[in-house]
Amino acid sequence: MSISVPPGQIHPIWTYYMYTTNMYNVIKRFIRQFLITNNDFGPFLPVDDLEEIRLLLETLHYGFVVPQTLVVAEFGYNGYEQLLLNMVHRVFGAYNNPNIKYPRSVTHNSGFRGILETIFLNIAQGIWSKGSTFQLLLDPAALNEALIDLKEMLLPSETNSIDWVNKYWVDVFSRFLIILDNPKIIRDKLGIVEVGRDKILIALGRKFGVRVPVDILYRFDLANYLNTFLLKVEKTNWNINLANDLYNNDFFFKLLFSAYARIEKRDFKREVQFILPRSQPSLM
Repeated sequence: MSISVPPGQIHPIWTYYMYTTNMYNVIKRFIRQFLITNNDFGPFLPVDDLEEIRLLLETLHYGFVVPQTLVVAEFGYNGYEQLLLNMVHRVFGAYNNPNIKYPRSVTHNSGFRGILETIFLNIAQGIWSKGSTFQLLLDPAALNEALIDLKEMLLPSETNSIDWVNKYWVDVFSRFLIILDNPKIIRDKLGIVEVGRDKILIALGRKFGVRVPVDILYRFDLANYLNTFLLKVEKTNWNINLANDLYNNDFFFKLLFSAYARIEKRDFKREVQFILPRSQPSLM
């Protein structure tokens, strides 16, 4: 079995980690400057740069729209951003800090991270104990139960407006990524010579005075790996054999765990090292 999901589907976890890059505020500041001055970059010419101007203006109208309904407007001028925070709280239990203001649901998945990390530790033990002559730490039965629990936790929470909110923000962040990938805008107009979305976003943040996490590359990676994994969890009718197959996806999970350790500060490889006897060879 390989870790694969239907193309074109994006899980709310991808949207969440895209939001944590602060890309939203960086692009907002850039477009604000685009509207009022050309002192910070080369001018966009009406004919030669028509496509780039259109991209920025479409992003302005779609990504930074003022609520057009009374209900969403009650959440503030940034009502759609408020709904994004609400989605992340309901589905993943994140942004639970009472000092962060947004419309909250009474119920939310407070146990999401606990179950997810239980699954990851189980998989990590299975992967990194394969070469052990002392003990093989495979427990597909427990893994199967945890996968079913996670699926049954996620699916009921992704109801009502969750799919609509997520699709809206997937579209917004996809537009932002198109801007980051546009060499005419980034290199020719803004004078940014860095290569790679993470480095370009950091340079943009520095240029326009917006703080950006230095670990953006790992946030991009984690967004993609968790998107793949959670879609797999939700679309699979789990049994012990299918759960056991996950142990064979070493490469995928090692990359996921590496990014997870950098962003969420839990290193499953290191934890497994303390479980295995010290006489075992070092983990690769």
